[in-house]
Amino acid sequence: MEVTGFDDRLGSGYVLSTGTHADEAVAGSRVVSHAGISVRATDGLALMLEDALANRPVTPLSWSGPEVPLTLDDTTVLAWLTHVVGGVVSVAGGPA
Repeated sequence: MEVTGFDDRLGSGYVLSTGTHADEAVAGSRVVSHAGISVRATDGLALMLEDALANRPVTPLSWSGPEVPLTLDDTTVLAWLTHVVGGVVSVAGGPA
């Protein structure tokens, strides 16, 4: 999955890649790993994700849904991007 977005709080765009896309080295990005799953994210987003995993490892799955543990599987990390970070512009190869 590849997600692109724009975080108004940081005033910058972001990209998050999972699966085989995360294996591709991209300038200005780094790998974040948790519980055996790795994703590649632009530096600012990687810092936010690491902070969330360390300090507030939950995310709602929908706007009014209950919070679930934050993991790096496609469905959960996409929910985190959508409902916590915001600014999702496009999703390619995401969960159905």
